[in-house]
Amino acid sequence: MTKVGICGTGKMGSEIAKRLLDCNQDLLVWNRTASKAQLLSKNGAKVKLSLSELVEDSDIILIIMGDDFALDSIYQGEDGLQNQILKNKIVVELSTTSVDKIKSLEKIIKKSNGAFIECPIGGSTKPARDGNLLGLIGGTKENFKKIEHILKIICRRYEHLGEVGKGTAMKLAINLPLMVYWQALGEAMSIATNSGINFDKALDIMMDSSGAAKVAHLKVQSIMQATKGETNLSSTFNVSSSLKDMNLMVEEGKKNHNELQVIKSAALYVQEAVNNGWENHDASLTSIYINKKFN
Repeated sequence: MTKVGICGTGKMGSEIAKRLLDCNQDLLVWNRTASKAQLLSKNGAKVKLSLSELVEDSDIILIIMGDDFALDSIYQGEDGLQNQILKNKIVVELSTTSVDKIKSLEKIIKKSNGAFIECPIGGSTKPARDGNLLGLIGGTKENFKKIEHILKIICRRYEHLGEVGKGTAMKLAINLPLMVYWQALGEAMSIATNSGINFDKALDIMMDSSGAAKVAHLKVQSIMQATKGETNLSSTFNVSSSLKDMNLMVEEGKKNHNELQVIKSAALYVQEAVNNGWENHDASLTSIYINKKFN
């Protein structure tokens, strides 16, 4: 049986790991914060003490990190992938980064004689647990076929889009309307609440109209709870992570000599929310931040 290693057992990595274990995969895990990986041992995962151990004992290595700083430590650190023997290994990068960055990671793996596939994923923790992610693949068809049995387990749909970089470009494109939506919802709600309409009533009507994005229905309960002052709310994708993605989109536009005005303007709201202590709130709650700002 193919041995699968997961590097990065945060919120998404842990749920993907549980899904693979449910489907009887031989799974190894490692995380920079060891305690997060240890939690998966009770599910049947084999916990490795170092990245080099994980690489050595795995055939396919899935990597999911929160930002480029973390990616640099995994690929270029002292114990990083650039210093590992990667012959007959396939590295599958699930993180969201820039097109230029993902191409640079491919070069590192190739230089170490490994195979590389990008597969940024669409979906949050529940789809990850249920095997309902969207996989956006870039890389050779040969390497894609070698990992397809894993994609079938974790994804409801996956698409091979061509060479490395195309998967990342598609992921940023998908995330852009969502990132803008929460800011637009906040502005829209301010029109209603400034006219004296109760927030909960306005949100309820909004969710029953064409003004509701598909994902909004999944967040409406936590938005309403937050308006009542509840702070112990779970986050599947926080404000600081959304700002990271938005800045990637703006930079991608600049690279192509395009000023992406919509996402650029929305990012100003999100940066302001981060500056005011909202960085660990769920990204959907920026709609509340903006509503409060204009009331």
